[in-house]
Parts: sequence; structure tokens; C-alpha cells
Amino acid sequence: MYGAVRMNKMLFRRPNIWDKPITLFTIDGITVHIVQSRDSTHTIFKATYGAEKLLIPLKGSVEFTDIYANEKDIIYVPRRYSDVELSYERGSVIYLIEVISNSDFEPYVKRFSEARYIDVGDGLSRRRRYILIDVNDRSEKFLAGFTECCSGCWGSYPPHRHDDKYEVFVYYGSEPGFGIQLLIDEDLQEAYIVRDFDVFLVRYGYHPNVSIPSTRLNYLWVMISIKGARDFSMDIHPMFSENRRRR
Repeated sequence: MYGAVRMNKMLFRRPNIWDKPITLFTIDGITVHIVQSRDSTHTIFKATYGAEKLLIPLKGSVEFTDIYANEKDIIYVPRRYSDVELSYERGSVIYLIEVISNSDFEPYVKRFSEARYIDVGDGLSRRRRYILIDVNDRSEKFLAGFTECCSGCWGSYPPHRHDDKYEVFVYYGSEPGFGIQLLIDEDLQEAYIVRDFDVFLVRYGYHPNVSIPSTRLNYLWVMISIKGARDFSMDIHPMFSENRRRR
């Protein structure tokens, strides 16, 4: 395993390391890696045999086997691959997210340009939610997509939780500004400043987020079924329970 970046509770900052793969964290069978290209165009992720994987270029493009992915496309990589060999363009930022699983599927790609999307929220919670890995797609543990918010608007709102499923957020499109990620439960109320390509791991609790007024907060979201059903079920915070259930 590559040298891991030190954990700040739930938040993993974008590392200042280029041209080699980095493991951001491993917890409860879930691992998140990143590679950021400055000069390189090829690498091999030493991934986990027995873990299904999602390969996501948040900037640039990537090729795995004979599958090519543009920015914000998602490649599904089956559990039988332990070495994930990639080619990519210079300047790319690529994430590999994996979770231990028992099901075997074939590789496939979901295109952002072809993704189903829903406009949700109103006022200061307006955003567009793209769903790329849906409940009917081939995966044992993953659901995945993107949320793109209006400037100064709230995402993951109304506040909700799904403690039977972990969720990984990776932020983009906020520079030169930033966003604020909240994490709230019965014993905890915390706020984190988040910037482009930071990663936030939600293991429990309500987790709304918001950007400063001059910028947007966009994020990749990957829900990972740990002990419950692979679905979009959630519990709305009691203060907001009269609102419609939205991501």
C-alpha cells in the first residue's frame, strides 16, 4: 500500500503529491486512492483483489483496458483486478474507490454526458443531481453520481442520514472559493472547510453542505452499502421532515 495521508477525522485534503498513486484512507473494507498527473501519463494502482472498484477522472481523461473515460465519466472495475493499469492525459486528477465485495461483473463505463439528471431544491438549495451508477446497474455495493449546486446554495439538503451506508464526497468546481461541509448527530456538530479535490467520508450523521456566495460547491458522491440495502433510503432530520426527501 502507498503511504497514506494522515486522517483529519472525516476530511482528507488533496495531497501535494504528483505523478504517483496515493492511498488517502482504508476503513471498513473501503479504500480511496488518488493520482494527480503533472508529467506522467501512465500508472498502476496496487488495488485490492476481491474489491469492486470505481475509477473516476474528475479532471482530464483515463483509459483502462480498452475503456476510455472522459472527465466525470465512471468506469466500473470488477473485483478480480488487483493491478489497475491506467493511461491518462497530463494534468488529470483520477480517483479509485474500492470496497470488498462478493459479486463478479464485467467492466463497463457510465458517461456523464448521457446521465439521467434531476433538478431538485428551490431558493437557496437549487442543484442538479446526476445519477451514473443506479440501483439497476451492475454493482454489489456502489451507487454513484454528481451534484452540482447553484452559487451560495445548499447541497445534501434537507439534512438527512443513512447510517447503514457510507458516503464519499469529492469536491470540484469551487476554486478560487470554498465550501463548508457539516456533520451533525446526537453527540456531534462539526464544520469543515472543503476545497477542490478534497475527500470527505460520511460514516454516520446528517451531512449538508454549502458554498460561499461567489462560487459553487459541486461534488462526486459515492454511496457504499455496508450493512443495509443498496438503495437511496435515508432519514430526514426531524426539523425538516415535512420537506420532500432530496439528495
